[in-house]
Amino acid sequence: MVHLRDALLGPLLLLSFSVSSVVGSRRVPRYATVVQRQALGGNYSFIIAGGGIAGLTLADRLTEDPTVTVLVIEAGPFDQGQDGILVPGSYAPYLYFWPNLVTEPQTALNNRSIGTVCAQVVGGGSTINAMVFLRGKAEDYDGWGALGNGGWSWKKLLPYFIKSENFTRPSVAHAQEANITWDDSVRGNSGPVQYSYPNFNFVGAGNWWNAAKAVGLPAIQDPNAGTTPGVFAIPSVLDARTNTRSYARRNHYDRVSAARPNYHILASNTVSKVLFDGKQAIGVQYLPTAGGSVSTVYAAKEVIIAGGALSTPKVLQLSGVGPKKLLQKFNIPVVADLPGVGQNLQDQSTLTVPYTFSNNISPNSDSMFTNATFNAEQRALYDAGLPSAYTIVSTLGTNIALLSLKDTTPEYKQIAAQARARNPADSLPADVDPAVLAGYAAQRALILKQFESPNIGVGTLHWGTGNDALIYHLRPLSRGYVNIASTDPLANPILDYRTATDPADFQLYAALFRKNRALFASPTMQALGPTEASPFGANLTTDEDIINVMRGQVNPSNAHQCCTAAMLPKGLGGVVDSDHNVYGIKGLRVADISFWPMEVSAAPTATMYAAGERVSSLHNAQSFLGVNFFRID
Repeated sequence: MVHLRDALLGPLLLLSFSVSSVVGSRRVPRYATVVQRQALGGNYSFIIAGGGIAGLTLADRLTEDPTVTVLVIEAGPFDQGQDGILVPGSYAPYLYFWPNLVTEPQTALNNRSIGTVCAQVVGGGSTINAMVFLRGKAEDYDGWGALGNGGWSWKKLLPYFIKSENFTRPSVAHAQEANITWDDSVRGNSGPVQYSYPNFNFVGAGNWWNAAKAVGLPAIQDPNAGTTPGVFAIPSVLDARTNTRSYARRNHYDRVSAARPNYHILASNTVSKVLFDGKQAIGVQYLPTAGGSVSTVYAAKEVIIAGGALSTPKVLQLSGVGPKKLLQKFNIPVVADLPGVGQNLQDQSTLTVPYTFSNNISPNSDSMFTNATFNAEQRALYDAGLPSAYTIVSTLGTNIALLSLKDTTPEYKQIAAQARARNPADSLPADVDPAVLAGYAAQRALILKQFESPNIGVGTLHWGTGNDALIYHLRPLSRGYVNIASTDPLANPILDYRTATDPADFQLYAALFRKNRALFASPTMQALGPTEASPFGANLTTDEDIINVMRGQVNPSNAHQCCTAAMLPKGLGGVVDSDHNVYGIKGLRVADISFWPMEVSAAPTATMYAAGERVSSLHNAQSFLGVNFFRID
């Protein structure tokens, strides 16, 4: 059993403190500290707004310098070490969802307003995600560079991937049984992020694996090597020493807390806005997430926004950094007119396809819910440190297929050509700013080129061995937005994914759906007796029929929101430059997933750890230290 004391590895002491002699005269505590608002000092070297992967990676690396003081302000609480967080087979992400987050009616999805998932907890998405640890493909990051971001490419980011991680090999016998292969030359073995593979494999996963190969998907030696798509075992952010979740809180706070008097976290508080002296960021205002009075804290070097793709644009807009027209609507003084703030929203939408089986192999992933004896046996094995289904995230399986558009359909060139003939302006709102439109047009041209490449994944297929198959759309042409709804810092923003408003997105979805059908029609899956269930079924034969059903079933989000403070040239609607500096402002950077210009063909966790390491290296190169100090009396 995983006990609370095992989860809370750091000394989470609520101590009074003041900052070091760099910014004050009183002494700081001996250890990294979880602080209360009334105990905060008035000045830090760095203030980080957001305690997810990016924020905690930066805080850890910055505080390696004992003369630097860092305060992380996180809207959510510390998790309490529940099994639902730590034990993969007890997965319960809802414990730390951002509450009441609902989209605008999605016009291409039958005007549904849909609840969306975003973490609100120290550690951010790494605390509640499905533990998938995949890098994108080389062309993803090379594409970022091609959009005008010097210093970004697969080769330049690879050292940061390797630095971030510590890979534990599975046993030889289990690797052979579960089709696990890897390339040691691209895997890190000395970083803080522990990852490995579940030590259990449902037998039916082999049927699906063989079916994927039968429909033309190659087995990939290492999905994290940046090479071509195919079928592979899923690397998991699983600490093989304890078979529990490895997440940012453990990796970048608990791990160092006993030795860092200069590293402080204020949980359950929300940054309401950044403070400026002219065009220089000098601090932030914040208040309890549950409501209360506003307080102020100052940063001698930089303010770093790391709140995620939904919170970061909200904070920037409330601070006077964003589209001038929106800011004036709420009488917010304009510090920097950046029309791209809150625009360019992307996510990796999902579709669940239900099945019934006449001859499925038992046990399977559903047995964890339907067979109490099997569940209890597996939990006992897990608690004893033996191979167990509890090392697999609940409802998921152990392998997945990443498909290029060429892998998906022989009509891939026609889909790209039809999309290329469409005016980019038709895919965005009518009042889009010209710079944002120009940036989208550049992204769109790159994506359509990638559609014709065998090296870029556009979607994934997954079967966890139970009664559902999953289809993920990784390369959307549609773009949404996040805008403040009021000047209340605790109010949720207006959220509109505008999912599938570009017709090419449903064309791609229909192609992925048909590829999934072909996979289930292969002999090794047919041996299990699958029947596609309502609202789908064999009666749906045309793309039009399939898409009409999809409109009522697609979920706009896989909690992979990104790109709302995009790293692009300012003339392309960019918000930050290639070193994360906000245009027109000194001492303000954006470090979280909102800086991405486009989605990558993977879940975001591994890329965000690497990006955090890259941003911290800018400090080591003295980039951070060039900022002027301010004396706040």
